[in-house]
Amino acid sequence: MIEMFRRNLGVKVVSFLFAILFWLFVLNQGTSDKLVREQTLTIPLVASGLNPNMVVMTQLPSVLVRFQSINPSGNIKDIYAVVDLSSGMPGENTYSIKINTPPGTNVLDRQPASIKLTLDTVEEKMVPVQAVISGSPANGYQVGSLIIKPSAVNVRGPSSTLDDLDKVIVEVSVTGANETIQVSRPVSFRDKEGKPIFGPDPTLSILSAYPSSVDAIAPVIAKDLASKMVPLRVTSKGVPAPGMELRSLVPSPASAQVQGPLEALKGFDFVNLGPVDISNLTENKTFQIPIEQVSLPSGVSFLNGTTLSVIAQIGPGPIQKNLSKVPIQIRNIGKDLEIDQPIPPVDIVLEGLSDVMKNVIAEQIQLWVDATGQEAGNYTNVKVYWQLPPGVTMITTPQVNYSLKAQVDKGAE
Repeated sequence: MIEMFRRNLGVKVVSFLFAILFWLFVLNQGTSDKLVREQTLTIPLVASGLNPNMVVMTQLPSVLVRFQSINPSGNIKDIYAVVDLSSGMPGENTYSIKINTPPGTNVLDRQPASIKLTLDTVEEKMVPVQAVISGSPANGYQVGSLIIKPSAVNVRGPSSTLDDLDKVIVEVSVTGANETIQVSRPVSFRDKEGKPIFGPDPTLSILSAYPSSVDAIAPVIAKDLASKMVPLRVTSKGVPAPGMELRSLVPSPASAQVQGPLEALKGFDFVNLGPVDISNLTENKTFQIPIEQVSLPSGVSFLNGTTLSVIAQIGPGPIQKNLSKVPIQIRNIGKDLEIDQPIPPVDIVLEGLSDVMKNVIAEQIQLWVDATGQEAGNYTNVKVYWQLPPGVTMITTPQVNYSLKAQVDKGAE
């Protein structure tokens, strides 16, 4: 038995001591969050009450705090430093630091007791998107002009940062590509030197974009071909349902990228879509246009992935409205002349969309005749000029009769 105890005695003693140390370590770990009577800790500083339209441009430091505790159940995790920014103003200002502690805990000292912070207002700005191409396409291929949709995004962030931001970046790789690339990529923010823009905390961005991603089309074409962006035009046939009218025809996209031999692209300035049939339409309709049905010059084609559509916007047609007894003025009468009898009011017929016409009244209409250069005498079938509210047209063309006579010298009577 004694021999067995003595066997590997050194190893057994070391193992026993290691077990005791491990037990003490575990015991200490289980109580590490407990408060002791007096101790010093480094705790995080958090901001509270900050206006959502403002941002802190200074990184918040940690705070060294010394405290006493008579609360045996207190937890270190309940202690943190707070700076109240509810009354914060743009610019650099000094703010007091307060320590949040559990009951029964007294703060003896804190370093620092206050802090200088720079606050900035949050604003928004429309910023163009710029594409950055990386890599090279396959041998024998080249990259044409990139298409970015949308071409601009709304960026939100500190005003001081937005003042210097003139673009956002989207990166597109064309490494080894032998056909057109269509990708959706997030935008990134860089300063004028091309360096990423960070906030006080390098791990957090102070800028955000809407939309946060854009679609990028990188035309990859054979080197013996050229590419060109051409506008789209559209025509229609037929008429909408009774009482309705065609307000507009909108191609989507407004222009498209085509490729082909350079000679074939010369003089090719637009693509004609349609006609689309709007017969008896009562509401807006989107027409999908198959690209194989679009007529292009020989050797010219759309890029892979191109989609075409036309939106026909249909709305109520114009209505007519009669206005009675609208007065007519006479302007520019010679200084020695006067009108013999006032021109009687006339009835007119106006036309416009129903939502405009329902509010039109006679007081909004100006009618007049121009007597410039006219002498005393009778004038018949004189053209009437008019001024109407926006969106209103005159269906009738009033003509009037009137007489001019020499002014009577009342002093001679």
